[in-house]
Amino acid sequence: MSIDHENQIGVKSTLTRWQTLALSSPMIGQAFLMGPMGVVQGIYAKYFGMALTTLAVVLLVGRVFDGVTDPLIGHFSDRFRVKKGTRKPFVLAGGLLLILCSYFLFIPPPNVSVSYFFTWTILFYLASTLYSIPMNAWVSEISSDSVERTTRFTAVVVLMRFGGLLFYLVPFLPLFATTEITPETLKLSVFVGAAIILPGLYLALKYSPDGPPAMEEKPHCETGDPPKKQAFQELLNIVKQNKPFQIFMAAYMCVGLALGMSGALLFIYIDSYLGQGRIFAQLSIFGMAGGLLLIPLAYKVVVITGKKAAWFISITITLVCTAYLGFLTPGHDAYSGLITFYIALTFGSACMGVISMPLLSETIDYALLSDQTERRAAYFSVFSMMFKAEAALGMAIGLAVAGWLGFDATATSHDAQSGFAIHMAVSWLPCALGSIGLYFIWKFPLNERRSAIIHRRLESRNRLREQAKVDDNNELKANHKLGCSVA
Repeated sequence: MSIDHENQIGVKSTLTRWQTLALSSPMIGQAFLMGPMGVVQGIYAKYFGMALTTLAVVLLVGRVFDGVTDPLIGHFSDRFRVKKGTRKPFVLAGGLLLILCSYFLFIPPPNVSVSYFFTWTILFYLASTLYSIPMNAWVSEISSDSVERTTRFTAVVVLMRFGGLLFYLVPFLPLFATTEITPETLKLSVFVGAAIILPGLYLALKYSPDGPPAMEEKPHCETGDPPKKQAFQELLNIVKQNKPFQIFMAAYMCVGLALGMSGALLFIYIDSYLGQGRIFAQLSIFGMAGGLLLIPLAYKVVVITGKKAAWFISITITLVCTAYLGFLTPGHDAYSGLITFYIALTFGSACMGVISMPLLSETIDYALLSDQTERRAAYFSVFSMMFKAEAALGMAIGLAVAGWLGFDATATSHDAQSGFAIHMAVSWLPCALGSIGLYFIWKFPLNERRSAIIHRRLESRNRLREQAKVDDNNELKANHKLGCSVA
């Protein structure tokens, strides 16, 4: 029977509110430590004299190399869960390594070299991946119910936005003479971030369940190949066999390139081009706070319109905000406009955060209908790898285009050519790329009804598997009693 002709059924929540909060709590610290990554290239360019084109190459190579490790982490996370029933050791190791790498990346020596920046950027993103892929898979697999899953990932988005907001509050502490984001700001942020993420890890690991038994009905193919080759074979199978996942990733490829270009230059654009670096942290706070307050609205939009329509709306809002940047020039009072831009951008980003992980989870559920092998973390690793590659490529293209067209981040004034260069890289080209992503979003085949039917089938199969295990245990006990009585 086609999934279009089955009925939706309700499923009782598998987590209490406290467990949901505990599970999501490490995201505050992770988001806090990820905050500096939006400005670190500007810090290295302005305070340590690194050229934009050099930073572009470093970030591109570093993120692509980092993306190659994602399938390995997903592969080992899935295999470990099958054998041990948990992903918690990966989450713990990733969180601790993230603190260590933050220290070296955000507190560089005075004579910092390109190789230093390259090394610690790679290690930082590797630690983030070691944490985020198993964590997202863990959040996703506790239940396949669409509404409950959306609720859990909304909680994740809320706490991540809160963590990002806390980072931008650091420059306003009375310890600093200016509200600009400086190397001193990043130095303090490392220690604050560590103090936030450690209690979060404790709560998540102690109070959150591991989830249902891992699905491994099919024997896992042991070919004798090394783990790296096995991981990439899984990657190829995932991409080839799942059409909804292909369309989902095509949309995110376009959007990732656009956001990577614009995001890489946003700090440089406001600080070096518009000459308003003193208000960057304040703008970020207004944007983060506004976006945080609008997340309940984003959640309602998702529930009412469905994830696909909300996805389309959020990307459209993001592109409109990005287009607005192409009309600002130095000397104009752009303060109120930039606040509006940040709030609208973070609202669109909040919608994407509420939508993206549940949608990815539903493409995974679609695949599990035919392939019952535990590959949830492998899917998240493919998504992470592709998104990092797109973001890195977009970041590199943005920095390179601005540099090649003549923009100089160290200049105190900018002519028409410099303005054209930064506008092209931060606004016009990203809007063109992001618009292509809207087409793929429109073509995405999974809606709320189909996702609910997929969930019903998976739940029914899980109940049958659990009943079969109970029957097998009862049969073993009966045979044991019979053997004892005969003896």
